[in-house]
Amino acid sequence: MLSNVQVAARLLEIRTLMEMAGESFYKYTAYEKAAASVENAPPLADLVATGAHLELPGVGTSIGAVIEQLVKTGTAEPLAALLARFPPALLELLGVAGIGTKTAAMLYEDLGIASLNDLEDALRGGRLEGVPRLGKKTLENWRRSLLAYKGHLSRIPLPRACAIAREIATFLAQGPSLHRLTPAGSVRRHEVTVGDVDLVCTSDDARGVIERFTSWDRAEAVLAEGPTKASIWLAGGLQIDLRVLPDRLYGNLLQHCTGSREHNVKLREYAVRKGLRVGENGIVDLATGAVTTAGEEIGVYERLGMQYVAPEMRGGLDEIERALAHALPALVEIGDLRGDLHMHTTWSDGRDDLDAMVAAAAGRGYEYHAISDHSPSRGRFGVTAEGMREQRVAIEALREKHGIYTLCASEVDILPDGSLDYPDDALARFDLVVASVHAAFDQSRAEMTARLVRACESPYVNVIGHPTGRRFGEFDGYAFDYDVVFAAAARTGTALEIDGQAPRLDLSGTLARHAASFGALFALDSDAHRVEHLENVEFALGQARRAGLTKERVLNAKPLPELLEFLRRKRAR
Repeated sequence: MLSNVQVAARLLEIRTLMEMAGESFYKYTAYEKAAASVENAPPLADLVATGAHLELPGVGTSIGAVIEQLVKTGTAEPLAALLARFPPALLELLGVAGIGTKTAAMLYEDLGIASLNDLEDALRGGRLEGVPRLGKKTLENWRRSLLAYKGHLSRIPLPRACAIAREIATFLAQGPSLHRLTPAGSVRRHEVTVGDVDLVCTSDDARGVIERFTSWDRAEAVLAEGPTKASIWLAGGLQIDLRVLPDRLYGNLLQHCTGSREHNVKLREYAVRKGLRVGENGIVDLATGAVTTAGEEIGVYERLGMQYVAPEMRGGLDEIERALAHALPALVEIGDLRGDLHMHTTWSDGRDDLDAMVAAAAGRGYEYHAISDHSPSRGRFGVTAEGMREQRVAIEALREKHGIYTLCASEVDILPDGSLDYPDDALARFDLVVASVHAAFDQSRAEMTARLVRACESPYVNVIGHPTGRRFGEFDGYAFDYDVVFAAAARTGTALEIDGQAPRLDLSGTLARHAASFGALFALDSDAHRVEHLENVEFALGQARRAGLTKERVLNAKPLPELLEFLRRKRAR
């Protein structure tokens, strides 16, 4: 059954295809009006059940029948008929600036161009040169816009997007005076991957800020520029959007631009039922016209009678209902973390030596941390059992020097049969063991499940490292039965890692949320291989917050005595 947002999207698709087909202005704009009405309506499934959807503004008998078909079946007769005439991929062309419905229809009917790839091939091959009404400037604009649009369709890892956001923020801070500048959108929600970077800014000189933004030397194209907003495109296809408003609207603007779309739709639907309209310029009382502005985001939620919803939880799930009941959890925060249980040194594949990593961990204010270099199966990056005994001596000599308790640990390979890469007598000498899969990824789902469960059941394993094995852009992760492994981790007192390393972010917030339902504990780790990588723990934290975790569910938020007792209990079983 389709949601309001999905039905509205289908109605807009019908509207666009009708315009391509040459239908009358009044006929296709009726679908546009109905889509806007549907998006802000109460749940359509409830309305359709009673016929109340026919009372929505702009929804008559014919469009009402289409809405009913969409809600119940996911499609409708007018949509199917239009898609039989125009291929669905043709709608992609409308994402290219300068191509409207009539031009898209002409490109398809006259030239057979039915997708972005077709358009790119035609531009590259010169097929569009000399076509009436398509001058050199138009084609050049299409080439530029096509690159930007295709880039917008791709996604990059969150850490890379954050680095770019910091870079542009530094550049903007050196220009006209700013009050506040904050990343919004998927970056602020800590999505694992990001399609574009949204920035919200408050300033008394919006024009000056916009001009500086569009002059950034990394911008290969300015996609849009107005008095309060602009978009630029970077090499590699990343789009950056900036919105600038007065500081009194900061809370409204930040809430609006953070999203997610699904969260904001639900928020607006609730507001409409309360006689309010929520937007970036304030909250409007529909009866009186009075406008409430919010200098901080919390003011938006308070005006609606809700508990503040943290950005990471704005996924359009059940957070609105829980916020209305004031039942959202107190999410784990960076200040709750007392240590980091996974990092490497030059003893294995790290880039900084033991002393530097210990000093850096102490510099972050940690109470404790673990040095967890690799086990022998990692080849030249692995450390033998004898080598680990030598490392323990070095670690113990550093404990007083830097004023932090360093646990002697190891990231031990889980071998294909589920056994571990050190014998038991060597494992017993570690304070903590992070067990990870680094090879034989092609095992069957059943074999990998048994492998991970056996590792959980080892009395020496305290954390399952990067549990799915995924590396963004390289490997999607191995297959295993999540429910069985997550239940085994909870049953055996084995924490599941949320690894903040840039290619991993593993577990993701979605999977961590699922694992939490089994009662599992988690370790939020950096998997740092050099000093600056210790900051990766902030990405692990973001996934934990997306999962709705509190500090009580996080192993390395425990004071040292409680951590040591947790480790002791498993070995005593």
